[in-house]
Amino acid sequence: MTLETTLGCTEECFDLPEWKELMKRDPNRHIFSTSEWNKTWWAEFKDDKELFILTMRRDGDIAALVPLYLKREAGRAILRFVGGVDLTDYLGPICSMEDRDPVAEATVVWLKDAPVGWDEFDAHNLPVPFGFGEFLVDHADRRGFDIALNQEDTSAVLVLPSTWEEYEGSLDSKERHELRRKRRRLAREHPDVQMRSATEETLEADLKTFVEMHRGAEGMKGHFMRPEIATFFERMAHAFMPLGWLRLDLLEIGGSAVAATFGFQLERAFYLYNSAYEPEARRLSPGLVLVSELVKRAIDEGREQFDFLRGPERYKYQLGAEALPLNNVTILADAAGSVGAG
Repeated sequence: MTLETTLGCTEECFDLPEWKELMKRDPNRHIFSTSEWNKTWWAEFKDDKELFILTMRRDGDIAALVPLYLKREAGRAILRFVGGVDLTDYLGPICSMEDRDPVAEATVVWLKDAPVGWDEFDAHNLPVPFGFGEFLVDHADRRGFDIALNQEDTSAVLVLPSTWEEYEGSLDSKERHELRRKRRRLAREHPDVQMRSATEETLEADLKTFVEMHRGAEGMKGHFMRPEIATFFERMAHAFMPLGWLRLDLLEIGGSAVAATFGFQLERAFYLYNSAYEPEARRLSPGLVLVSELVKRAIDEGREQFDFLRGPERYKYQLGAEALPLNNVTILADAAGSVGAG
């Protein structure tokens, strides 16, 4: 049955109980599809954007939520998923796996006769295994839109075994040797090394340590943590800590942090969102050792997946991750005779 799409949802829709119910229907649900993530991102970056949350119903019941925003760039009105491009690793609708195809069709139908002027729908970070990007392309092509489908990035995902010994055994022999050597060297040279997780009492100080360490990184990484990005990390930390989703971890030597990671845990998965280390400690590979400790902890906690998220960093694959491709779908309004804003 065709989905009925309505527009009129405001920021209050981030708090809809149906959002969580829809997430439960999706076996591929992730941290970025939570209402908390979307609400936090929107609160920080909503300036110069209009919110359009499409509500799709079947027989009166909500079957999907498609959170979009409209932003004008270089005279063109661009529609994107809430979450933007740079900070949200996976994007897409909030719906069941079975509804991804009808939701893609309903989205394209809405675009065809949208009551809002738009020039381009720019859908980023669509995981290929989820299929939504391909469904979008199919339905947009049938309705005469100009479209483009490109793989824009990859994330790196590690399926976890039940024990650390199994994990080590799954690694390439060279990588296994290097990992053991680096872990042993750090423990041998610094017997007081320890991993510590932020608590509600230490959160402010640990956030400050993480941000300062990140800003001290070399190259582009050091320029990433602009004031608005640091504020977003703080918002996330304060929103996710009470839910038990935040994992801000530090590797310390003599009580001083030499590496730090900012991640999330949700149900069966751990997400490594960002990391930093002290450049003067590079010889000790503190970042790699800390991440390996996170993998070990995730295994001990019974998690099934360790998601390194986007980025081509080699260490992710040295630690056994497999690439997950992400597509960018672009749909242009003009060719299909839709209501353009230009």
